[in-house]
Amino acid sequence: MGRRRALPGRSAPVGSGLNMSASRCSVCTISLSADSVSCRTYHGGVTDEMTEPEQPLGLRELKKRQSRIAMHRAALELVNEHGLGGVTVEAIAHRAGVSTRTFFNHWTTKESAIIGVLSAGDGEISEQLRRRAEEVGPQQALRRVLREAISSAPNDIELRELKKQVMAKEPRLHSVSTGNLLSVQTEMVEVLAELLEGEDARERAMLAVQIGFAVTRTAFAVSMARGIELAAAFDEVLDRYDEGDEVF
Repeated sequence: MGRRRALPGRSAPVGSGLNMSASRCSVCTISLSADSVSCRTYHGGVTDEMTEPEQPLGLRELKKRQSRIAMHRAALELVNEHGLGGVTVEAIAHRAGVSTRTFFNHWTTKESAIIGVLSAGDGEISEQLRRRAEEVGPQQALRRVLREAISSAPNDIELRELKKQVMAKEPRLHSVSTGNLLSVQTEMVEVLAELLEGEDARERAMLAVQIGFAVTRTAFAVSMARGIELAAAFDEVLDRYDEGDEVF
């Protein structure tokens, strides 16, 4: 009870404007077209032809996320049409309109593109956590990394339903997804354990990561049930946790 802490990614309320000190706009929405990104803060399309001063902060990150979602969608569509065994990395890249090199810049396997959201093994998550911890400390670093991860998931309900269909058709993907999730969690625990002090650092790190993923899972459920954006659902769930609850 009574736990009250600053929340990740909350330097500006949703819809209030662009946080110029952040690495990206935290209130953006992304078009899946190949040449533009839409942003609620910057009132206009974003294209590669704009000069640097004209571009809203975080264009590279927005385009990267746009490409990831396009590849995730392509992977799901192809598996739904041809089955897991009938899909190749080359086919996913072709449908998404990217090169295979670009594909492997984002994903390690075709299965990781199908599952989407979080991936482990390339050091990206641990590097993000370490970098954030240097700026804001371990607690806020963990929260921000998880919030950014959930924010990168598509808000497209049809895409989520497609993923459900694919996962139901291909049971093997569940074991891949579970294994990947455990790898991500282990990676984050190791990083946090290095950052925390005391003999119980690893135990505290394990608890923090498990709570963080519980908040993330609940945010997904809230988003689906009420039709709100994932980042907003994450913030709301984290608010409830910080305020304390008599149930736990």
